[in-house]
Amino acid sequence: MNGTWKKYYEKYKKVLGVNAQAVLQKKKNNEAWSSFFSLLKNKDKLPLFMNHVSPPGYWKEDGKRKLILVVRQDRYKVDEERHALILKDWKMEIPFSGRLRWSGVQGRLEIHIINNRFYAYIPVDVGRVVAKRSGKLVKDSLIIHGERGKIQISSPKGNKVASVDLGINMLATVIVDDGTVLFYRGSVVKSDYFYFQKKIAELDRLKSEAEKIQEVEAREEVLEERKRLFNKLYRRLLHYYRTLASHLAKALWNLGVSTVYLGYPYFISQDKGNKFTVNIWSYRKLIEAIMNKLHEYGIKTFLVVEYNTSRYCAYHDVEVVRKPRGLTSSPP
Repeated sequence: MNGTWKKYYEKYKKVLGVNAQAVLQKKKNNEAWSSFFSLLKNKDKLPLFMNHVSPPGYWKEDGKRKLILVVRQDRYKVDEERHALILKDWKMEIPFSGRLRWSGVQGRLEIHIINNRFYAYIPVDVGRVVAKRSGKLVKDSLIIHGERGKIQISSPKGNKVASVDLGINMLATVIVDDGTVLFYRGSVVKSDYFYFQKKIAELDRLKSEAEKIQEVEAREEVLEERKRLFNKLYRRLLHYYRTLASHLAKALWNLGVSTVYLGYPYFISQDKGNKFTVNIWSYRKLIEAIMNKLHEYGIKTFLVVEYNTSRYCAYHDVEVVRKPRGLTSSPP
């Protein structure tokens, strides 16, 4: 490891400067491997949806290396007033849009180039604006000024309990112990999926025609458009998940809920795999979005494995009789 570091540090330090340390010297690469070994040691404590731990791979996508620029935390500055990201070592200013959400000590900057677009990822150590030893304020260049200085924005109003069931047509069904019921439909995203699926099928047909007549450039253009549509569908799905999680957390907080039991459809894509459970709904990302948002409101969340739960009555704890269309009956 040390020999590899010396070799590539000398090779790239003229271009990257001190930022080469952020990539090689106990930073980016070492963090990935440290995280992997830490997960191996704590496999029994992992969430239910993390049933496999893989070693870190190469920075590749579709067989091509990802273009990533890593900048050390003290070698850049975020100018909020001018909406500019200043890279000191290259004397560059990259404009950005939107607003800064968090405030705290900035971490290592990563700039990814995806589809000819630049995406800057800035981790922020929220709430820490003073040095450990001296107790003095950290330099302004190491502080991201935003709207929120802490993760948890509120505490529960009451002590009610809610249960959340995830599905396909009804993506989330929520019931509170006071009798309140909330429904979140999944038909909107399903319609998006079928629309994009039709467009992608048309592109697949064009790709086959281009291959028959050996039009290499036309084939590459079709593949780029196909990839763009996939990425657009993925972004729309994530947006829907985050919107659902935000609305759900605010609604439960207003109802005075302090504890949520979230049903986890364990192995649904393996046991009942279809285009809905495999292609459309990524329940892991949905669960992560809901849990993260509930944490902001101080609401405790517990995952409950749903395996075989429909075979038994939750009230009488006896096996039920299945009827047509999913109806069940149990002893009175």
